[in-house]
Amino acid sequence: MRPATSTAALLTAAAFWLTGCSVGIPGTDQEVSVDPDGVSVGSEDGEVSVDSDGDVTVGNQDGDVTLDEGGGVTIDDGTGDINIASVEGSVTEDCEGRDVNVTASGAEVVLNGQCGAVTVTGNSLTVHVGGAESIHVTGAENTVHHAEGEPDITDIGIDNTVSAGGDAQG
Repeated sequence: MRPATSTAALLTAAAFWLTGCSVGIPGTDQEVSVDPDGVSVGSEDGEVSVDSDGDVTVGNQDGDVTLDEGGGVTIDDGTGDINIASVEGSVTEDCEGRDVNVTASGAEVVLNGQCGAVTVTGNSLTVHVGGAESIHVTGAENTVHHAEGEPDITDIGIDNTVSAGGDAQG
């Protein structure tokens, strides 16, 4: 009976990969979707995604911005959230109590001050957070440091590290 159970589990995992899988992030209205085309995090207000080529798209009701080299920082006019997208770049921002969404690949991000919820999506990122209410990490091989406090941590990914320390100012 064991081989049938293992085969069923393998077929289920393959079906999720081929058809895609979505999971809600606890404590938020955001959902993470993973499929062969890439990874995205979003809610009804907008979405940030990284495709299989590493290209980043930031979208909301006002339109999309695609970043295939470099990166960018935007402030959502409605919520005040900071949205950071970067491909192999570095970004430093002051949180000022706002929620932050980081979607990147191979980048370094420094978030000084106290943040609300920090959502990190991507691969091979290093993120330094001064302080946060919560930290949500999705992707692979990401390193997130928080300088102050004990944030609620959610890690949905592979080989991610979330620990105290880092270069951000609290």
